[in-house]
Amino acid sequence: MKDTASIIGIGGKLAFYTILYVGFATVLTLYFPDIFFIRFAPRFSLLLLGGFFLAIGIPLLIVSVRQVTLLFKEGILITEGVFRYSRNPIYAAWAVFIIPGLSLLSSSWIFLGTPFVFYLVFKIFIREEEEYLSAHFGEEYLQYKAKVAQLFPRLKR
Repeated sequence: MKDTASIIGIGGKLAFYTILYVGFATVLTLYFPDIFFIRFAPRFSLLLLGGFFLAIGIPLLIVSVRQVTLLFKEGILITEGVFRYSRNPIYAAWAVFIIPGLSLLSSSWIFLGTPFVFYLVFKIFIREEEEYLSAHFGEEYLQYKAKVAQLFPRLKR
């Protein structure tokens, strides 16, 4: 295990595998548009819904990135702000809002698989970050981990 954390965490791996899938989906859509373009919903509806997702996701991403860039260098566990609701709000912004929004804007149903690819890769590699945080912050991180959801905020009971 590494002794230091990177500010981008597993972001590079997430981007690499997600971009591979997007490339594959793009080629299929370009070569077989009759098969992959969404026909069951009006294009305007897809654009509107995609824009709505982006309107939520982009500000969430900006707030999350800003919080990390301001506090990462201090070497403290970030548990306030958007990190109060998700241990990984940057990845959540991408998985829940930005990637689905962009997928809807593409008007190709194969792109709707992109958030699932992103989530699968996230689940595979997030252990690396969690092991580092657990080793680095110990009990403080374990308590935070017990209270705050990994990606999607928990609904209050």
